[in-house]
Amino acid sequence: MLVELHVKNLAVVEELRLGLGPGLTIISGEEGAGKSLLVDALCLLGGGRASPSLIRDGTASSLVEGVFWTSPDDHAVQGALSEAGIEAELDGSLILTRELREQGRSVARVNGRVVPASLLQKLGDRLVNVSGQMEQGRLLSRERQLELVDGFAGLHGLRERFARKLAELKAADRELKDMVDGSSSRRRELLEYQVHEIEAAEVSPGEDDRLEHDRQVLERATSLQQASLEAYAAMYEDDTSASSLLHRAIKCIRGVVAIDSSLGRHLEVLGFAVAEVEEAARALRCYAEAIESRSDQLSEMERRLDQLRQLKNKYGPTLDGVIDFGNRAREELETLRSYDDRRGALEAGRGVLEAEAAALAEELSGARQEAAKRLVRSVSQELADVGLPMAVFDISLSREQRTGGLPTSLGSYAYTQDGIDRVEFVGATNPGEPMRPLAEIASGGETCRFMLAVKSALRMADPVPTVVFDEIDAGMGGRSAEVVGKKLQALSDGRQVICVTHLPQVACFGQSHVRLVKDVSSGRASTRVESLGETTRVAELAAMLGGEERSMVDSAEELLRRAGRAREEALAVGA
Repeated sequence: MLVELHVKNLAVVEELRLGLGPGLTIISGEEGAGKSLLVDALCLLGGGRASPSLIRDGTASSLVEGVFWTSPDDHAVQGALSEAGIEAELDGSLILTRELREQGRSVARVNGRVVPASLLQKLGDRLVNVSGQMEQGRLLSRERQLELVDGFAGLHGLRERFARKLAELKAADRELKDMVDGSSSRRRELLEYQVHEIEAAEVSPGEDDRLEHDRQVLERATSLQQASLEAYAAMYEDDTSASSLLHRAIKCIRGVVAIDSSLGRHLEVLGFAVAEVEEAARALRCYAEAIESRSDQLSEMERRLDQLRQLKNKYGPTLDGVIDFGNRAREELETLRSYDDRRGALEAGRGVLEAEAAALAEELSGARQEAAKRLVRSVSQELADVGLPMAVFDISLSREQRTGGLPTSLGSYAYTQDGIDRVEFVGATNPGEPMRPLAEIASGGETCRFMLAVKSALRMADPVPTVVFDEIDAGMGGRSAEVVGKKLQALSDGRQVICVTHLPQVACFGQSHVRLVKDVSSGRASTRVESLGETTRVAELAAMLGGEERSMVDSAEELLRRAGRAREEALAVGA
C-alpha cells in the first residue's frame, strides 16, 4: 500500500506531500492543477520513461518519492529485493525514489540505494497498477493477463507444478546434452586413436635422453673405435706397451727382493697395476668391437627419436607428460564407454518427465479455457455498469505449433514455464467493430473502463495492493458515473484504490478525498494539496456539480448520503 507520495519540482508542482490510506481515495481539482501529474509521478516510481520535459522550469531536477508498506508474505516483492541484495525494513516500509535530471538522465533508488530503473519496474509491477489516459497499466501485457486468468481460476498451484516439472525436464536435457557432447563418436574416436598411439609406442620415462646419448655416440663411432684400439695397443699389444713394461719392472724387482724384503710392497703394487692395465685394455678392445657391431643401429635410433619427438609435440613437452596424457585419455575413454548405459537410463527418465510435463500443460490449458469462459461472462456483465453497454469482451487463447515443442495429445507446441497458452484480452466498444487487443482501443477513457470492468471481475485474483485510475469517467454521464463509483468502492474493499476524477457522482464514494489547488504568485503557478474534511468535501462536490448555490450544496450532500447508504448495503451483503 502507498503510504505517502512526495513530489518536488515536477511541472506545476513545486513541492507537495500526500498521505494516503486504505480504501478509495479521490483526487479532484481544477483543470491544470496537476491531477494527472500525480499519476505520472507514480508511473515514474514504477520505472516508467523519465522525460526531462517534466522538470519544473527554473530547476535542475525533479524528485518523486513513494513510501510503501509491504507485507512480508508478498514473496514477489521480497524476492525481487533479495535478488538485488536489498534488505527489507523491519517495519515493512519500502521507499522508492526517482530523480529526474537535465539531459534526460535519471537516478532510481530503493531504500536509499541506487538501483537500475528495471528494478523499480519490477517492484512497481507488484505494488501499483496504473490505468490512465497515457498509461494503461500492467493489464495490457499478455504475461499479466495470463497471470490474471490463472489467478481467477486458482491455477497458481498447477502452474508451479508445471514449472517445477519443466525445470526437471530442462535439467535432464542439459545433462543429456553434456553427455552427448562428451560422448560423441568423434570424441570417442579421437581418444581411442590417442590411447592406441601412445600404448603402441611403449614409451618409458627417460627413454629419449638415453637414445639421444646413444645416437651421439654412434655418430662418432669411428673416432671412438680408433681411440679405443690405439689405447689398447699402447697398454697391451707389443713389447713397448704399458703391460710389457710393467711385467719387465716386476721381473727386475722380483730378482732382488730376496736381498731387501722391503721391495716386496712395491712388487705388490706393480702386480695390481698390471692387472688394472690389462683389464682396462681388454675393456677398451670390447668397447671398440661393440661400437663396430652397433653401427647399423643409427638409422633405427633416429627413427625412434623422431617418433618420440612427435609424441611430445602432440601430448606433452616431456615423455612423462605423454605418459600422463595417455593415462588420462584412457580413463576418459573408459568413462565414455560406460556412458551408454547411463545415457539410456537418462533418456528413458527424460521421456517420463516430458510426458508428465505435457499432461500438466494440457490440464493447465483446459482449466484456462474454462476459466476464460467464466471470466468473459463476468466481465461482460460489468461492462454495462461502467457505461459501456454495447462493448464486447473476449479472451483469446492460442498456441504455437512447433516441431520439437512439448508433445501433448493436442499437438507439439511451443512452451514457456507458464505452459503452452498465449492469452490476450480483446474487446470492441461498439457493435460491428473488430475485436482488438485492449491496448489498441483508441479511447483512453474506454480502455480505463474496460480495466475497471476486468478488475471488478478479478478482484480476488489480482494481488496488487494499490490500483490507480486516471479520469476513468471521461465522457461518462451521471447515471453511469454513479455505477462506476460503486464499482470503485467495491474494488477498494481490502486494497487501496486511488481515482482521479472530475465527476461528483464518482467522487462521493471515496473514503478520503484530496483536492489539488493551483495558486499563482508573481506570475508563477504552483500546486498544493488539501485533504478535505466533511464540510470542505461538500463544498468541493458542489463545485464539481457546477457551483456553490444552495441547490448544488444540497445535491452534494445527497450524493454523500446515497454513497453512504450504498456502502452500508455493501457491508451488510458482505457480512
